[in-house]
Amino acid sequence: MANQKNKVQKKTATKNVSAPAKPVVPAGNIPLIPGVSVIIPMYNSARYIRSCVESVLNQTFREFEIICVDDCSTDETVKIVLEMAQQDRRIRLVRHAKNSGAASEPRNTGMRMSRGKYIAFLDSDDMYTPTALAELITIGEKWQADVVHTEQVYFPENQIIDVTPQTKFTTFSKEKGGFCKEPMLETDNLAKRVQMFYQGRFFGWVHNKMYRRDYIMEKNLRFDNLLTSEDIVFYFKVVCTAPRIVRVPNIIYIYRHNPNSITRKMVSIEASLHALTHLMIEGSKVLDDFMQQYEFFVKNPNYRQLPIDYIIQQHLIWTQRFYDKYTPAQLDVLVRKELGKYCGDFVPFFAYIYSAIHTYRQRLINYDKEVKELKAKLGALPSAVVK
Repeated sequence: MANQKNKVQKKTATKNVSAPAKPVVPAGNIPLIPGVSVIIPMYNSARYIRSCVESVLNQTFREFEIICVDDCSTDETVKIVLEMAQQDRRIRLVRHAKNSGAASEPRNTGMRMSRGKYIAFLDSDDMYTPTALAELITIGEKWQADVVHTEQVYFPENQIIDVTPQTKFTTFSKEKGGFCKEPMLETDNLAKRVQMFYQGRFFGWVHNKMYRRDYIMEKNLRFDNLLTSEDIVFYFKVVCTAPRIVRVPNIIYIYRHNPNSITRKMVSIEASLHALTHLMIEGSKVLDDFMQQYEFFVKNPNYRQLPIDYIIQQHLIWTQRFYDKYTPAQLDVLVRKELGKYCGDFVPFFAYIYSAIHTYRQRLINYDKEVKELKAKLGALPSAVVK
Protein backbone atom coordinates (compact mmCIF):
# COMPACT_ATOMS: atom_id res chain seq x y z
CA MET A 1 0.00 0.00 0.00
CA ALA A 2 1.10 3.54 -0.56
CA ASN A 3 2.06 4.32 2.96
CA GLN A 4 -0.02 7.17 4.09
CA LYS A 5 -0.64 6.95 7.77
CA ASN A 6 -4.29 6.22 8.55
CA LYS A 7 -4.77 5.89 12.27
CA VAL A 8 -6.96 3.04 13.50
CA GLN A 9 -10.06 4.67 14.93
CA LYS A 10 -12.18 1.63 15.73
CA LYS A 11 -12.62 -1.76 14.13
CA THR A 12 -16.12 -0.87 12.95
CA ALA A 13 -16.62 2.38 11.04
CA THR A 14 -19.77 4.43 11.43
CA LYS A 15 -20.65 5.68 7.97
CA ASN A 16 -22.56 8.80 8.89
CA VAL A 17 -21.58 11.27 11.59
CA SER A 18 -24.74 13.28 11.96
CA ALA A 19 -24.26 14.82 15.39
CA PRO A 20 -22.59 18.24 15.15
CA ALA A 21 -19.17 18.71 16.68
CA LYS A 22 -19.20 20.98 19.73
CA PRO A 23 -16.30 23.17 20.88
CA VAL A 24 -15.21 22.37 24.42
CA VAL A 25 -12.69 25.15 24.94
CA PRO A 26 -13.31 28.71 23.62
CA ALA A 27 -10.79 30.11 21.21
CA GLY A 28 -9.64 32.82 23.60
CA ASN A 29 -7.06 35.33 22.38
CA ILE A 30 -6.49 33.85 18.95
CA PRO A 31 -6.05 36.45 16.21
CA LEU A 32 -9.19 37.03 14.17
CA ILE A 33 -7.39 35.61 11.14
CA PRO A 34 -4.48 33.41 12.26
CA GLY A 35 -1.70 32.83 9.79
CA VAL A 36 -2.40 29.11 9.78
CA SER A 37 -4.89 26.66 11.28
CA VAL A 38 -3.17 23.41 12.27
CA ILE A 39 -5.74 20.58 12.28
CA ILE A 40 -4.98 17.53 14.42
CA PRO A 41 -7.41 14.55 14.23
CA MET A 42 -7.20 12.41 17.39
CA TYR A 43 -8.30 8.98 18.52
CA ASN A 44 -6.70 7.34 21.58
CA SER A 45 -3.54 9.39 21.06
CA ALA A 46 -2.52 9.79 24.71
CA ARG A 47 0.94 8.36 24.11
CA TYR A 48 1.89 11.01 21.56
CA ILE A 49 -0.50 13.95 21.69
CA ARG A 50 1.42 16.12 24.17
CA SER A 51 4.64 16.15 22.14
CA CYS A 52 2.58 16.57 18.97
CA VAL A 53 0.83 19.73 20.22
CA GLU A 54 4.00 21.05 21.85
CA SER A 55 5.77 20.86 18.50
CA VAL A 56 3.24 23.43 17.24
CA LEU A 57 3.37 25.59 20.37
CA ASN A 58 7.15 25.72 20.04
CA GLN A 59 7.09 27.06 16.49
CA THR A 60 9.11 30.15 15.69
CA PHE A 61 6.00 31.41 13.87
CA ARG A 62 3.46 32.34 16.55
CA GLU A 63 0.26 33.47 14.78
CA PHE A 64 -1.54 30.14 14.56
CA GLU A 65 -4.48 28.22 15.96
CA ILE A 66 -4.48 24.51 16.79
CA ILE A 67 -7.74 22.65 16.20
CA CYS A 68 -7.69 19.27 17.95
CA VAL A 69 -10.65 17.15 16.81
CA ASP A 70 -11.28 14.14 19.04
CA ASP A 71 -13.11 11.19 17.49
CA CYS A 72 -14.44 9.68 20.75
CA SER A 73 -11.18 8.66 22.41
CA THR A 74 -11.45 6.29 25.35
CA ASP A 75 -8.03 7.01 26.85
CA GLU A 76 -6.46 10.18 28.34
CA THR A 77 -6.21 12.07 25.04
CA VAL A 78 -8.92 14.63 25.80
CA LYS A 79 -7.71 15.20 29.36
CA ILE A 80 -4.19 15.97 28.12
CA VAL A 81 -5.40 18.42 25.47
CA LEU A 82 -7.78 20.13 27.91
CA GLU A 83 -4.90 20.72 30.31
CA MET A 84 -2.78 22.17 27.52
CA ALA A 85 -5.65 24.35 26.27
CA GLN A 86 -5.97 25.91 29.72
CA GLN A 87 -2.38 27.08 29.37
CA ASP A 88 -2.57 28.30 25.76
CA ARG A 89 -5.75 29.73 24.27
CA ARG A 90 -4.62 29.05 20.73
CA ILE A 91 -5.58 25.41 21.30
CA ARG A 92 -9.20 24.60 20.41
CA LEU A 93 -10.64 21.21 21.35
CA VAL A 94 -13.61 19.78 19.46
CA ARG A 95 -15.24 16.44 20.32
CA HIS A 96 -17.28 14.29 17.97
CA ALA A 97 -20.46 12.79 19.40
CA LYS A 98 -19.91 9.57 17.39
CA ASN A 99 -16.79 7.80 16.28
CA SER A 100 -16.39 8.15 12.52
CA GLY A 101 -13.98 5.24 12.02
CA ALA A 102 -11.31 7.16 10.07
CA ALA A 103 -9.48 10.48 9.86
CA SER A 104 -11.76 11.99 7.19
CA GLU A 105 -14.52 13.43 9.36
CA PRO A 106 -12.18 14.89 12.03
CA ARG A 107 -10.23 16.65 9.28
CA ASN A 108 -13.45 17.92 7.69
CA THR A 109 -14.59 19.24 11.08
CA GLY A 110 -11.27 20.99 11.53
CA MET A 111 -11.52 22.63 8.11
CA ARG A 112 -15.06 23.87 8.82
CA MET A 113 -13.91 25.45 12.08
CA SER A 114 -10.65 26.85 10.72
CA ARG A 115 -10.05 30.60 10.47
CA GLY A 116 -6.45 30.77 9.33
CA LYS A 117 -5.27 32.11 6.02
CA TYR A 118 -3.69 28.70 5.50
CA ILE A 119 -4.58 25.18 6.63
CA ALA A 120 -2.11 22.48 7.66
CA PHE A 121 -2.73 18.91 8.81
CA LEU A 122 -0.74 17.21 11.55
CA ASP A 123 -1.33 13.61 12.59
CA SER A 124 -1.63 13.12 16.35
CA ASP A 125 1.46 10.91 16.64
CA ASP A 126 3.72 13.12 14.52
CA MET A 127 5.46 16.46 15.02
CA TYR A 128 6.68 19.56 13.19
CA THR A 129 10.24 20.75 13.02
CA PRO A 130 10.60 24.06 14.97
CA THR A 131 10.60 26.34 11.91
CA ALA A 132 8.03 24.40 9.86
CA LEU A 133 5.21 26.96 9.87
CA ALA A 134 7.57 29.90 9.36
CA GLU A 135 9.07 28.24 6.31
CA LEU A 136 5.70 27.28 4.83
CA ILE A 137 4.13 30.70 5.43
CA THR A 138 7.12 32.52 3.95
CA ILE A 139 7.05 30.43 0.80
CA GLY A 140 3.26 30.57 0.53
CA GLU A 141 3.26 34.36 0.72
CA LYS A 142 6.22 34.90 -1.58
CA TRP A 143 4.86 32.63 -4.30
CA GLN A 144 1.15 33.37 -3.72
CA ALA A 145 0.72 29.61 -3.53
CA ASP A 146 -2.51 27.69 -3.22
CA VAL A 147 -0.48 24.70 -2.03
CA VAL A 148 3.05 24.43 -0.69
CA HIS A 149 4.16 20.87 -1.36
CA THR A 150 7.22 19.87 0.63
CA GLU A 151 9.21 16.85 1.85
CA GLN A 152 8.68 14.56 4.81
CA VAL A 153 10.88 13.45 7.69
CA TYR A 154 11.04 9.92 8.95
CA PHE A 155 11.96 8.61 12.40
CA PRO A 156 11.62 5.00 13.58
CA GLU A 157 9.42 4.11 16.54
CA ASN A 158 10.89 4.72 20.03
CA GLN A 159 13.83 6.78 18.76
CA ILE A 160 14.56 9.72 21.05
CA ILE A 161 13.85 12.90 19.11
CA ASP A 162 15.69 16.03 20.18
CA VAL A 163 13.79 18.69 18.26
CA THR A 164 15.68 21.98 18.16
CA PRO A 165 16.42 24.45 15.35
CA GLN A 166 19.83 22.78 15.07
CA THR A 167 18.50 19.24 14.66
CA LYS A 168 19.67 17.49 11.52
CA PHE A 169 16.81 15.50 10.03
CA THR A 170 16.86 12.59 7.60
CA THR A 171 14.40 12.64 4.74
CA PHE A 172 12.04 9.82 3.85
CA SER A 173 9.57 9.88 1.00
CA LYS A 174 7.53 7.72 -1.32
CA GLU A 175 7.67 10.30 -4.08
CA LYS A 176 9.51 9.44 -7.27
CA GLY A 177 11.71 11.55 -9.48
CA GLY A 178 13.72 13.31 -6.81
CA PHE A 179 13.05 16.65 -5.18
CA CYS A 180 13.79 20.14 -6.37
CA LYS A 181 16.80 21.96 -4.97
CA GLU A 182 14.93 25.24 -4.61
CA PRO A 183 11.27 26.36 -4.69
CA MET A 184 9.61 25.83 -8.04
CA LEU A 185 6.14 26.35 -9.48
CA GLU A 186 4.67 23.09 -10.72
CA THR A 187 3.06 22.94 -14.14
CA ASP A 188 -0.57 24.01 -14.42
CA ASN A 189 -1.13 21.62 -17.34
CA LEU A 190 -3.79 19.19 -16.11
CA ALA A 191 -2.70 16.30 -18.34
CA LYS A 192 0.87 16.55 -17.07
CA ARG A 193 -0.32 16.82 -13.46
CA VAL A 194 -2.44 13.69 -13.76
CA GLN A 195 0.49 11.82 -15.26
CA MET A 196 2.74 13.04 -12.45
CA PHE A 197 0.22 11.87 -9.87
CA TYR A 198 0.03 8.45 -11.51
CA GLN A 199 3.82 8.21 -11.68
CA GLY A 200 4.24 9.07 -7.99
CA ARG A 201 5.49 12.64 -8.35
CA PHE A 202 2.45 14.03 -6.47
CA PHE A 203 2.22 11.57 -3.61
CA GLY A 204 -0.99 11.94 -1.63
CA TRP A 205 0.12 12.62 1.93
CA VAL A 206 -1.77 15.67 3.15
CA HIS A 207 0.39 16.43 6.16
CA ASN A 208 3.61 17.47 4.42
CA LYS A 209 1.83 20.33 2.70
CA MET A 210 0.09 23.64 3.45
CA TYR A 211 -3.10 24.84 1.76
CA ARG A 212 -4.59 28.28 1.23
CA ARG A 213 -7.91 28.14 3.06
CA ASP A 214 -9.82 30.34 0.60
CA TYR A 215 -8.89 27.98 -2.21
CA ILE A 216 -10.05 24.91 -0.23
CA MET A 217 -13.38 26.56 0.57
CA GLU A 218 -13.90 27.94 -2.93
CA LYS A 219 -13.46 24.47 -4.45
CA ASN A 220 -15.47 22.88 -1.60
CA LEU A 221 -12.79 20.23 -1.09
CA ARG A 222 -13.50 17.65 1.60
CA PHE A 223 -12.18 14.27 2.67
CA ASP A 224 -14.39 11.43 1.51
CA ASN A 225 -15.64 8.77 3.92
CA LEU A 226 -13.09 6.10 3.04
CA LEU A 227 -11.58 3.65 5.49
CA THR A 228 -8.06 4.15 4.20
CA SER A 229 -6.12 6.37 1.76
CA GLU A 230 -8.67 9.17 1.94
CA ASP A 231 -5.73 11.57 1.81
CA ILE A 232 -4.58 10.22 -1.57
CA VAL A 233 -8.05 10.81 -3.02
CA PHE A 234 -8.21 14.28 -1.44
CA TYR A 235 -4.85 15.27 -2.83
CA PHE A 236 -5.73 14.09 -6.31
CA LYS A 237 -8.58 16.62 -6.21
CA VAL A 238 -6.06 19.24 -5.11
CA VAL A 239 -3.71 18.35 -7.96
CA CYS A 240 -6.58 18.82 -10.41
CA THR A 241 -7.91 22.11 -9.03
CA ALA A 242 -5.11 24.14 -7.41
CA PRO A 243 -3.96 26.97 -9.72
CA ARG A 244 -0.54 27.33 -8.05
CA ILE A 245 1.30 24.40 -6.48
CA VAL A 246 4.77 25.31 -5.28
CA ARG A 247 7.19 22.46 -4.60
CA VAL A 248 9.97 23.06 -2.08
CA PRO A 249 12.85 20.94 -0.70
CA ASN A 250 12.23 22.06 2.90
CA ILE A 251 12.07 19.39 5.60
CA ILE A 252 9.26 20.27 7.98
CA TYR A 253 7.49 17.08 9.12
CA ILE A 254 8.49 14.41 11.64
CA TYR A 255 6.75 11.14 10.88
CA ARG A 256 6.82 8.64 13.72
CA HIS A 257 6.33 4.94 13.18
CA ASN A 258 3.21 4.22 15.22
CA PRO A 259 2.48 0.49 15.66
CA ASN A 260 -1.23 1.36 15.87
CA SER A 261 -1.24 2.80 12.37
CA ILE A 262 -3.65 0.91 10.13
CA THR A 263 -0.87 0.34 7.62
CA ARG A 264 1.24 -1.43 10.27
CA LYS A 265 -1.28 -3.16 12.48
CA MET A 266 -3.94 -4.91 10.47
CA VAL A 267 -6.22 -6.10 13.27
CA SER A 268 -7.50 -9.08 11.27
CA ILE A 269 -7.61 -10.36 7.73
CA GLU A 270 -11.33 -9.54 7.62
CA ALA A 271 -10.77 -5.93 8.72
CA SER A 272 -7.82 -5.53 6.38
CA LEU A 273 -9.64 -6.97 3.39
CA HIS A 274 -12.64 -4.78 4.17
CA ALA A 275 -10.56 -1.58 4.33
CA LEU A 276 -8.63 -2.33 1.14
CA THR A 277 -11.63 -3.53 -0.87
CA HIS A 278 -13.65 -0.54 0.35
CA LEU A 279 -10.98 1.79 -1.00
CA MET A 280 -10.77 0.08 -4.39
CA ILE A 281 -14.55 0.05 -4.91
CA GLU A 282 -15.72 3.18 -3.11
CA GLY A 283 -12.54 5.12 -3.82
CA SER A 284 -12.84 4.42 -7.54
CA LYS A 285 -16.40 5.70 -7.50
CA VAL A 286 -15.43 8.86 -5.61
CA LEU A 287 -12.65 9.58 -8.10
CA ASP A 288 -14.84 8.86 -11.10
CA ASP A 289 -17.68 11.05 -9.79
CA PHE A 290 -15.18 13.87 -9.27
CA MET A 291 -13.70 13.55 -12.76
CA GLN A 292 -17.14 13.38 -14.35
CA GLN A 293 -17.51 17.08 -13.51
CA TYR A 294 -14.59 18.05 -15.74
CA GLU A 295 -14.73 18.16 -19.53
CA PHE A 296 -11.04 17.22 -19.74
CA PHE A 297 -11.64 13.81 -18.18
CA VAL A 298 -14.88 13.21 -20.10
CA LYS A 299 -13.06 13.80 -23.39
CA ASN A 300 -9.89 11.97 -22.30
CA PRO A 301 -10.90 8.63 -20.76
CA ASN A 302 -7.28 7.45 -20.77
CA TYR A 303 -6.46 10.14 -18.21
CA ARG A 304 -9.66 9.35 -16.33
CA GLN A 305 -8.42 5.81 -15.77
CA LEU A 306 -4.97 6.76 -14.45
CA PRO A 307 -5.86 7.78 -10.85
CA ILE A 308 -8.25 4.83 -10.51
CA ASP A 309 -5.58 2.49 -11.80
CA TYR A 310 -3.12 4.03 -9.33
CA ILE A 311 -5.13 3.38 -6.17
CA ILE A 312 -6.21 -0.09 -7.30
CA GLN A 313 -2.65 -1.13 -8.11
CA GLN A 314 -1.32 0.20 -4.82
CA HIS A 315 -3.89 -1.67 -2.79
CA LEU A 316 -3.75 -4.88 -4.77
CA ILE A 317 -0.11 -4.95 -3.67
CA TRP A 318 -1.30 -4.97 -0.07
CA THR A 319 -4.00 -7.58 -0.56
CA GLN A 320 -1.37 -9.79 -2.18
CA ARG A 321 -0.11 -10.58 1.31
CA PHE A 322 -3.32 -12.51 1.95
CA TYR A 323 -2.80 -14.58 -1.18
CA ASP A 324 0.67 -15.50 0.04
CA LYS A 325 -0.47 -16.64 3.50
CA TYR A 326 -3.89 -18.23 3.08
CA THR A 327 -5.21 -21.11 1.02
CA PRO A 328 -7.50 -20.43 -1.97
CA ALA A 329 -10.38 -22.04 -0.07
CA GLN A 330 -9.91 -19.75 2.94
CA LEU A 331 -9.66 -16.66 0.76
CA ASP A 332 -12.63 -17.56 -1.41
CA VAL A 333 -14.97 -17.45 1.58
CA LEU A 334 -13.58 -14.10 2.77
CA VAL A 335 -13.54 -12.49 -0.67
CA ARG A 336 -17.10 -13.58 -1.47
CA LYS A 337 -18.31 -12.27 1.88
CA GLU A 338 -16.60 -8.90 1.38
CA LEU A 339 -17.67 -8.47 -2.23
CA GLY A 340 -21.20 -9.40 -1.26
CA LYS A 341 -21.48 -5.96 0.35
CA TYR A 342 -21.10 -4.37 -3.07
CA CYS A 343 -21.77 -6.83 -5.88
CA GLY A 344 -25.06 -8.50 -4.98
CA ASP A 345 -25.96 -11.34 -7.35
CA PHE A 346 -22.75 -10.84 -9.31
CA VAL A 347 -20.43 -11.94 -6.49
CA PRO A 348 -19.26 -15.14 -8.28
CA PHE A 349 -18.07 -13.15 -11.30
CA PHE A 350 -16.29 -10.43 -9.30
CA ALA A 351 -14.78 -12.97 -6.90
CA TYR A 352 -13.30 -14.72 -9.93
CA ILE A 353 -11.97 -11.43 -11.33
CA TYR A 354 -10.53 -10.48 -7.94
CA SER A 355 -8.67 -13.79 -7.58
CA ALA A 356 -7.65 -13.92 -11.24
CA ILE A 357 -5.98 -10.52 -10.99
CA HIS A 358 -3.93 -11.67 -8.02
CA THR A 359 -3.02 -14.94 -9.73
CA TYR A 360 -1.93 -13.08 -12.85
CA ARG A 361 0.05 -10.58 -10.80
CA GLN A 362 1.82 -13.39 -8.93
CA ARG A 363 2.75 -14.99 -12.24
CA LEU A 364 4.30 -11.70 -13.36
CA ILE A 365 6.24 -11.47 -10.09
CA ASN A 366 7.51 -15.03 -10.48
CA TYR A 367 8.36 -14.42 -14.14
CA ASP A 368 10.33 -11.30 -13.27
CA LYS A 369 12.18 -13.24 -10.57
CA GLU A 370 13.06 -16.02 -13.02
CA VAL A 371 14.32 -13.51 -15.59
CA LYS A 372 16.57 -11.85 -13.00
CA GLU A 373 17.93 -15.21 -11.87
CA LEU A 374 18.60 -16.23 -15.47
CA LYS A 375 20.39 -12.95 -16.18
CA ALA A 376 22.50 -13.45 -13.05
CA LYS A 377 23.49 -16.96 -14.20
CA LEU A 378 24.33 -15.73 -17.68
CA GLY A 379 26.36 -12.90 -16.23
CA ALA A 380 28.38 -15.37 -14.18
CA LEU A 381 29.33 -17.46 -17.23
CA PRO A 382 32.71 -16.89 -18.96
CA SER A 383 32.38 -14.52 -21.88
CA ALA A 384 33.50 -17.22 -24.33
CA VAL A 385 30.72 -19.55 -23.24
CA VAL A 386 28.11 -16.76 -23.49
CA LYS A 387 29.22 -16.05 -27.08
